[in-house]
Amino acid sequence: MAEHTALHATDKDGKQFSVSHTETDSPILPAANLRELKAIDPSIVSFVIEQTKAEAEFRRAETKKINLFVFLERISGVVAGLTIAITVFVLGYLLVLAGHDWAGVALCGTALVSIVGLFITKKVTDKGSQNQTSPSKSTRNRRRR
Repeated sequence: MAEHTALHATDKDGKQFSVSHTETDSPILPAANLRELKAIDPSIVSFVIEQTKAEAEFRRAETKKINLFVFLERISGVVAGLTIAITVFVLGYLLVLAGHDWAGVALCGTALVSIVGLFITKKVTDKGSQNQTSPSKSTRNRRRR
């Protein structure tokens, strides 16, 4: 998707000033711009295409790396939470076996309430984040103008 911004100004003497800007998320320039570049220097078009390919490969590698790190972060959080929960339940069980019934039950109950509370809170947070939408690009652009 491309966004075009143009600014034209004329002073009282009739002199004109014009600036235009195009922002695009496409990895390659539009065909009209490539034609203009070819008119200036035919060899620069191949350079632009090669650089665009290199940038696209870099972006793909970066995206893959970011996705891997996010995945590892989430999995490590799940593993850490599971480890803590199992440890607390085992300690509570050992306290009950050692004759400290109320301490063991309190520890296991607290751990269970905490885990259930996290799952409920996460579901509520997930539902809330789905209802909240960020303003679209067109809305943000209208505000700027």
